[in-house]
Amino acid sequence: MTGWGAWAVVPAFLVHALWGTSGQAAGPPPGRLPADGYPYASATCEFGAAGGPACADPGRPGNLYNWGYRDSRAGDFRPSDPWGYEYRNCTSYVAWRLSRARVPSGLFTGLGDASRWIASVAREPGVMVDEVPAPGAVAVWVASAGVGHVAWVDSLRAGGTQIVVSDYNDAGTGVFAAHLVTSPPTGYIHFPR
Repeated sequence: MTGWGAWAVVPAFLVHALWGTSGQAAGPPPGRLPADGYPYASATCEFGAAGGPACADPGRPGNLYNWGYRDSRAGDFRPSDPWGYEYRNCTSYVAWRLSRARVPSGLFTGLGDASRWIASVAREPGVMVDEVPAPGAVAVWVASAGVGHVAWVDSLRAGGTQIVVSDYNDAGTGVFAAHLVTSPPTGYIHFPR
């Protein structure tokens, strides 16, 4: 593996040991950004190695994906990004991509789980929801039971029949991936720039 991909397989306990000390300021350590640039890739599991690859709360196994940073002053664990999404989750990654694309933050802040994104933005001025992929759109998979998934559309290949997306936590392990879409999303959100 090259780039950040090699780091993606570092066990959570090692990441916690390297960056999760109580003396560390809340937020990503300087100079340790993944190749895709997502600044929160170094967020550690609140439960250390006991959280396993999905960073689950050992006392509440259904409570997954609890990555974050310890505030060095108060010692509090901070699990969410500036837009209200938990670090290393698909929603946090897509919110970061939208912010980099200069989409007004009011359009994507606090939309909730991925399954809620389409309904949350459907009537927003300038936002379009359809079934047409385009680079810079957000692919959304709504789940009837569960939180769903969102991904950033990076590119189209083979005359638009292959959709390349990037995301976090697609496999439930809080890591970055860039891949072809293999199951059609519920829809695509096109935010104004």
